[in-house]
Amino acid sequence: MRFLIAAMSLAAFVFTSNAALADKRVAFVVGNSAYKNVPQLPNPAIDARSMARVLRNVGFEVVEGSNLTRDAMTAKLLEFGKKSEGADVALFFYAGHGIAVNGTNYLLPVDADLKSEMDVKLGAAINVDFTLEQTMADAKVKLVFLDACRDNPFAAKIRSAKATRSVSVERGLAEMKSGEGTLIAFATGPGQTALDGEAGTNSPFTRALIANIASSGVEIQQAMTKVRAQVNEETNKGQLPWGHTNLIGSVYLNQAAAPAGVQAEAPNAPVVAIGPVSEVQLDFWRSIKDSSKPEELNAYLTN
Repeated sequence: MRFLIAAMSLAAFVFTSNAALADKRVAFVVGNSAYKNVPQLPNPAIDARSMARVLRNVGFEVVEGSNLTRDAMTAKLLEFGKKSEGADVALFFYAGHGIAVNGTNYLLPVDADLKSEMDVKLGAAINVDFTLEQTMADAKVKLVFLDACRDNPFAAKIRSAKATRSVSVERGLAEMKSGEGTLIAFATGPGQTALDGEAGTNSPFTRALIANIASSGVEIQQAMTKVRAQVNEETNKGQLPWGHTNLIGSVYLNQAAAPAGVQAEAPNAPVVAIGPVSEVQLDFWRSIKDSSKPEELNAYLTN
């Protein structure tokens, strides 16, 4: 009887471990540098490639693009929206120009040519709130990273337009609130601008993200604390990333199992543990899986 109970417990354990591997993780990663109607940005396309590589290494399926026109960006968003249906984690990363008009944030494709508020709202730009709602609503955990707080050259054109002189156009992006199960992070604070970094490298914000968010055993909110500290130090306190979170569980982008005690701290909240099962654990299992000796199975369960 003990042998049967041990075997059943073992089967349940192995099933749980395999289930962790089956978590559905999808990311949208786009960097726009080669703008056609304003000076080009040096690093967003590089930032996107770096971020995509990091996310693939921890098991994300990545919908990736760089230097996208309005039509191409829309196509990538539609692809991402379909793939993120029922996802355990959906992640959205954008680097490039963005703009805030009357408190609403917009991302700018490389063919954007904004001369008035009407140009922004009639399709030349991508409404961030609407985009996130349409593409990520069905995911259990939603992570949003916006490295789009540059000093936008379109802002002056929009302000000077005769029909939109009373429109509020901010220097950076406007504040956003996150819904349940969501973390939103900006390269800098609302209404402020962020640095691009040295040409041919990553921006300070993206460099800090790729250095911290996929670190083994680091929970995402702890990782973002490290991101803020790194950017603040690297820019001599000239830039401080800002964010808002309503996550209701612990999220690990690179871990085989949540640390002991996490479930006890939040018994009703999901722990999303993303990462491969240890090879040592798998080797141990293979060595005893056909055994008929209870002591060997018990040794595995204890370990």
